[in-house]
Amino acid sequence: MERDPGLRERHMDAQCFQLLPDVCGILADSRQLMTDDSVYEKLLDWFKSLLMTVPPEMLLDENQCVAGLLQQVLRVGETDPSLLAFSMRLVGMLAAQEGGFKYLLYSHTNSTWKDASVRRAWIQGLLSMVQHREAVQLLHTAGVLELMLDLLMDSSLFVAHAANDLVAHVFITCVKLEGHLDGGSVSNLPDMAQTIFRRLEKLLTSGNSQLVNQSLRSLTAIFRDCTDSLAEILWPRTAELIVSLLDQKPIHAAPHLEGLLLAVTRFPDFCNADCDLWIVMKRALNILNPFHAGSLAFGILRLKQCPQDVGLQAACVILHPLDCVLRISSENTGQRGFLDEPVSDPVIVRNLLSTKSSCVSLLCQSLSHLMELCERDGFPMQIPHASVLCSVVSVLQFSIGQAACSSSTGSHFCRFLIGSLRVQRSALDAIGALSCWPLRADILAKTYNVLTAYLESPETDPTVLKKAFQASLKWLQASRTSDEHWEQSNSFLQALCPVLMKRCCSPTWEVRDSTLEFVTHVAEAVKDQGEFGELLSSSGIPKLVLDLLKDPESYVRASAVICIGHIIGIAPIYKTVGNSISAEPLKREDLVLNLMDILCQDTEGFPRRAVVRVFTDWLRKGDMQNFHDAENLLSRILEVTLSDLDWEVKVNALDLADVFICKTFALGTAYSLPYTIGLPDSKSSITDALLQCKQIGLFQFLLSCLCDCDRPVALKACDILLCVKTELCEGNSCTAELYGRDWLEQALKDQRITAEAGNGNVQHDTSWVLDVLKKIDFDNLKCSLSKSSDYLHETPLSLLQDIKATFWGGEEHDADCY
Repeated sequence: MERDPGLRERHMDAQCFQLLPDVCGILADSRQLMTDDSVYEKLLDWFKSLLMTVPPEMLLDENQCVAGLLQQVLRVGETDPSLLAFSMRLVGMLAAQEGGFKYLLYSHTNSTWKDASVRRAWIQGLLSMVQHREAVQLLHTAGVLELMLDLLMDSSLFVAHAANDLVAHVFITCVKLEGHLDGGSVSNLPDMAQTIFRRLEKLLTSGNSQLVNQSLRSLTAIFRDCTDSLAEILWPRTAELIVSLLDQKPIHAAPHLEGLLLAVTRFPDFCNADCDLWIVMKRALNILNPFHAGSLAFGILRLKQCPQDVGLQAACVILHPLDCVLRISSENTGQRGFLDEPVSDPVIVRNLLSTKSSCVSLLCQSLSHLMELCERDGFPMQIPHASVLCSVVSVLQFSIGQAACSSSTGSHFCRFLIGSLRVQRSALDAIGALSCWPLRADILAKTYNVLTAYLESPETDPTVLKKAFQASLKWLQASRTSDEHWEQSNSFLQALCPVLMKRCCSPTWEVRDSTLEFVTHVAEAVKDQGEFGELLSSSGIPKLVLDLLKDPESYVRASAVICIGHIIGIAPIYKTVGNSISAEPLKREDLVLNLMDILCQDTEGFPRRAVVRVFTDWLRKGDMQNFHDAENLLSRILEVTLSDLDWEVKVNALDLADVFICKTFALGTAYSLPYTIGLPDSKSSITDALLQCKQIGLFQFLLSCLCDCDRPVALKACDILLCVKTELCEGNSCTAELYGRDWLEQALKDQRITAEAGNGNVQHDTSWVLDVLKKIDFDNLKCSLSKSSDYLHETPLSLLQDIKATFWGGEEHDADCY
């Protein structure tokens, strides 16, 4: 096996360069039309990788066919747009270094310029090129700068966005190369930078939304990439322009304004509470409409540092719609709003809530931001937790018809929300996230009441039901640390058991699946609470889960397998014998037959994967050690999974093998990468462990998986065997040449023939394993397996060979592209 990847790559490049003249001739031949644009992308990728190691002047001097192709393509009037775009981008790559700059040709004709892909490629070429002083000067002297700025207003969004990135890049590169006076203003910047900034300023004050958008995008890109000192120069004038923009009615390009303001916050000097950036932020929060102000507020609260008063104002903006909900519902609950002085204009918010589409959108935005900020612990402590939760509960009650308002405003609001799946899902996500806030008995009661309503309602959509289960789980997890709160949670679960039984029998498979997942997660979350096991067992749910192992839907069967694997350890499962219930509960060992039937006979992959995961979990927790014939079971699992056509089943079985190795050899933590290994000192212990592995066919399984045609399977097997070899062989690799998978496949075949003939013994078999481990080149195997499967087939060499094979027809294509 070739051990030097670098040598192989150099040999491949040499072969590529031999093919390059023919390929350039094909590309330059106007009779050949390349219909697959991905060919050009792959060629560009190859040239880009070459230019990382080869200077452009050397590449062009040694392959003059490339320069000839570029000259011919860029000078011909009617060129295929895709080829022209490819050529422009390649020229930009070559001109990025001063040595390749002499080959620059950026002419274009009106006919080709009409194609947006050509204009975009022209921009991309310039973006690659503008890396040095010569390139920057060319933009000024050749009139390219004005054309580049004009493209900011291009009719194609792709071109305009590309031009935006180019403008920012040229601005920053120009300042970096030319420098600026410290502590100066925009007037101290280089002439080209001033020209760009004046154009952006003109667009920003134009009053045209599209032009303002583009200006803000460019300024955002500049602040995103510029240095601290340049930001200090640009910000004062930029702040004046933003304030002027905020004074306009209506305000143009508000979403991009948010992006610019948040981009400026990345500079440490602007994080000072006294910086005028925060004054502009607070003004924007007051003036922008609630949608845009909400997005800006969310961005502010996600910052690591912001002044306390700004953070509180941002939180109030996000919570304003929920404050309105609480005020609307006050006629039913006696609650008042929790915001003393709303930041956003109350009239505007009320108007938005008076129309269904805007009402739902604004409320969902507020709930979504609330959820994400709770999960990040991003809300100021001054927020009234109980009031916010009451508001979310009210939204859920309105949406399911559990509450209504008699006022005209309230009745309209209730009609907008009732039955809205979008609102229900957002509110359930939010109420689940609120479980991280301090618990109170009254809050817990309100939450469980509304969650029960959703879980019980036959009208609940399956996607909403899943969200209700997820929220319930979060509150159960939060309450288990306190005896007082767990008592409430236990009562909630008791009342929920009949609902869960009903949901397990639902005609909708998504409902059955979500219910099984919920039971599994609850069993895992509260397994230390002994009364839950008793509750679960007496409810009859475990028997239903057992029956669902034969569900017609494969997803449900898989969820039932996982569920039964979890709950059997905490809740006795009694079999039904005739019309009576057996006195003896099922044990894990009793379930093996059911699970092995699924592993051997189920036609879908999901249940089979689930079975192997359950066995792995049992093995990891030590639950299989008392099985009557555990070794035979493990051997059978490995044998069945090795012939499984689903590669994920085999990967799961490799997890099982990993756990067995770690336990058998008394290794470190199983199922972790990298594998932590600490083998016992006694050689006899190692021999005994090897015999155990032999008895279940473990190494035969691992080595066979290493030869598997599915790369993830082979890679995982390689990882396990590499670490085992490091310890078992104690660094005593063979001094001779190491071998790859071809050799291993033959060795496995020979070993099988020997075993079938009855020759050899157990000791010979373990010695054979160690010998094979020493001879395999695992490092090189892992390197090749870690590469994508495309690596072997989509190399630059195969690409050039394909182009030639597809289009080469003989000498008539040997065009002179010089």
